[in-house]
Amino acid sequence: MKVVILATAIGPTNRGIGQCERYVLPSLLKLLASAGCQGQVILAKDGGLPDPPTGFEYLRLPSPRDMSPLRFVAEQVCVPFWSRGADVFLSLESVFPICPIWASRKIVVIHGLHVMRHMISPEKYPEDYSWRYKAWANWAHRRAVETADRVIAVSKFTADEIHHLFHVPPERIRTIPNGVDHERFRPIREPAILDRLRVRYSLPESFYLYVGPYSTNKNLWLVVEAYAGRRNQRDIVRPVVVVGDTRRAALYSSTLNRIEQAGLGHLFRFLGSVGVDELAALYSMAHALIYPSLYEAFGLPPLEAMACATPVIASNRTAIPEVVGDAALLIDPTNPSALIEALNQVQDESVRADLVAKGLKRAQEFTWERTARKMAEVVLQQMGLEPSGPLTAPN
Repeated sequence: MKVVILATAIGPTNRGIGQCERYVLPSLLKLLASAGCQGQVILAKDGGLPDPPTGFEYLRLPSPRDMSPLRFVAEQVCVPFWSRGADVFLSLESVFPICPIWASRKIVVIHGLHVMRHMISPEKYPEDYSWRYKAWANWAHRRAVETADRVIAVSKFTADEIHHLFHVPPERIRTIPNGVDHERFRPIREPAILDRLRVRYSLPESFYLYVGPYSTNKNLWLVVEAYAGRRNQRDIVRPVVVVGDTRRAALYSSTLNRIEQAGLGHLFRFLGSVGVDELAALYSMAHALIYPSLYEAFGLPPLEAMACATPVIASNRTAIPEVVGDAALLIDPTNPSALIEALNQVQDESVRADLVAKGLKRAQEFTWERTARKMAEVVLQQMGLEPSGPLTAPN
């Protein structure tokens, strides 16, 4: 039985969809191979993964992961050609190529429908992409969910969106949450590692961490506005270390201007993108993670922070409450006073201890191995190969 998997978001560095693909694919391929499947994984030119199991191979587009016109054209031409004769075509990219996919069955994983939400309610769900990208994404997501034989949603919130926005019957949707790499995201306590990181980035003794790419949706504005009125409350207003992709840094211009106008420049340190191991150490060093996103189909950073024994303050919108459960302080992401109140709470050691304990327990419920196992079950079911027992991947 032949499976073709589209995973072109993997690149030299990964967050978002690329991170999900990088973590889930090794286990997913082992599970499919152990069930007798074979096939190909379509990667970008710079997409790197461990060697595939016997029966699977990597096919690479002639273009890197970046969103250039060349990658777009290469996907439209190469992917339909390579998928010919497949029993199952699985897109981990939230979309299908424009050209028809000649596979017996098609599955798509939807990582979020922010663009569609933005087009319906732009003030509530801001977005910074060009109108061309928004138009294409709207069409491509709609086509994928309407033509797929099975749709995988990363959260119940996203599954409900798929049903209500595209009228996809609930029986065609399967909710499979993302996971956490617990080998890497764990409490880092080794003084040598922490001291080296503190020196490298000139980190303050105590700080809050903010993780997310430069975009309006990620909502650094809330932190700036909260600080603007409380800059002298040093027991609450600690420096904020910002980690995120800087390729679209121009989108932060208004926020950066506001920081300077309010005289808060000394309280914000922008590190750009960092490696996974450094991020785990930053989580472990932080007094708390602040995650005030306006829209998330899942939201990995809160779980990663919890796995590193870090208290989390997060938005009470979209999928975030579903993911964090009762293990985080939830706030209205449009209310600066709500953030100040939560920051005040995490100064209390009993509150911190409770959040850490609940967070560690909550994070353990999410693993990439579990995600891969459930995806493999969906693929095999579409082939008519119902697993006779729990799927296990060979070591």
